Amino acid sequence: MQHPASTRASWRDLTLFALGPGLLTVAIAGLFFVHPWPVPYAVQAKSYDPLFFGPVLVLGGLGVWLSPRIGAASAPSFRDGQAWLWLLAVAVLTGLAFTGVSAILDLEFNLSRVAAQAIGQRSINVPFPASIAHYTFGAVIEECMGRLIPIPILAWLIGSLMLRGRRGTLVFWIVAALASLPEPLGQALPLASRAPALALITVGVQYPGTLILVWLFRRFGWPVLIVTRLVQELSWHVLWPLLAPV
Repeated sequence: MQHPASTRASWRDLTLFALGPGLLTVAIAGLFFVHPWPVPYAVQAKSYDPLFFGPVLVLGGLGVWLSPRIGAASAPSFRDGQAWLWLLAVAVLTGLAFTGVSAILDLEFNLSRVAAQAIGQRSINVPFPASIAHYTFGAVIEECMGRLIPIPILAWLIGSLMLRGRRGTLVFWIVAALASLPEPLGQALPLASRAPALALITVGVQYPGTLILVWLFRRFGWPVLIVTRLVQELSWHVLWPLLAPV
């Protein structure tokens, strides 16, 4: 039986997710429907289909609702401004740090150019200013698919239902470690045939970064994932191409 405070926190988290990232994502999808912009990957256009992003947001909301039940912190109270400032500061600095690592790799190994050649495009980025909306949408969808759906739902199913709350922390980290693999592997796969060493470097750098994000999720709650990803996406895919165009 769940404690009433935990239940209230879950519903507050879900409300914040629905009225914040969820509503923003729906609005951007509507903008794309009215005035679509070019995307480097054809599959990205399909992500704006309500039949795709709708279930992703619903399941992401379920993950947000379950997060306090698997040991992750709930979002701070709406009245706790100091906690929100601390969360935002950590998320922004983490996102910028991740972008800084990517920028170093890009300058050293021409990461963006190699990735664009691997998919037969001139650039891996959506042109500015449509890139702002595109990567904001992507930040929410990617965090839902990469962490907010698999980690809370699987950790709850295994830890709470199957094991009845036993070894909850161990279950959380096993699920998180496995759920953190697809993103770095997906980033490295297009590079594998053209630059296998760069693919290995990509995995070696990105995988620890995904685990850092999981730790932040457990420590600060789900908003830190969305904000960190948003900062990372906008700085890497919007700002960096303007400073170092491919």
